Parts: sequence; C-alpha cells; structure tokens
Amino acid sequence: MKFSPLRLAVPWLLIPAVLACASGADRPPPGLARVWKQYLSLPEARALAIAGDPHNVWVSGAAGGQASSAEAEQAALQECLKRRGLRRMQSPCRLYAVGSEIVWRGW
Repeated sequence: MKFSPLRLAVPWLLIPAVLACASGADRPPPGLARVWKQYLSLPEARALAIAGDPHNVWVSGAAGGQASSAEAEQAALQECLKRRGLRRMQSPCRLYAVGSEIVWRGW
C-alpha cells in the first residue's frame, strides 16, 4: 500500500466540522462552571437563572436560602433580569437549576 499524505490530513480536516456540530446552541456558556460552583454553596431552596445569546455573552442570577423553591426561582429570575438590563441584553432569563437539579433546556 502506498503512503499518502492526504490520508493523514483528512482526519485533521474533519475536526473543525465535528467540533462545530458538538458546540451547538444547546450547550451552556463555558464560564458557567465557576457560577455553578458558587451556586452549590448557597443554602437550600436555591435557584439559578441565566440569559445569553449565541455570541456567548451571558449573565446569571442566583438565590438561596428562600422559604420555598418557588421563591428562590423568582428571586433568581429577578437578579438575572437586573443583570440583563445592565448589559442591555434582549435574550430572556431562564432557569438553569432549581435545588441541585438542572432544569435548563438550552437557549
């Protein structure tokens, strides 16, 4: 079998296409790991909301220690809305997590 440099190059040429497909709009923002770690340190009856756009500009709002999950959700959404307004973002705030459960379904 004859050696072909093209044969070695083809897999490397496909990598950008595969990564583009894998980094779809349903993935959370990369910086969310830091926010998630802080969020988990909040007391129970907690919630986390995020707002973003396809350009990966995003904000979050978190609340913890509320009397109920519903109150935590409302407080997190209000904090997110406040931060969204400061950044003049148009995308809506959506819940990312309630308690320890991720409820986010993508942008």
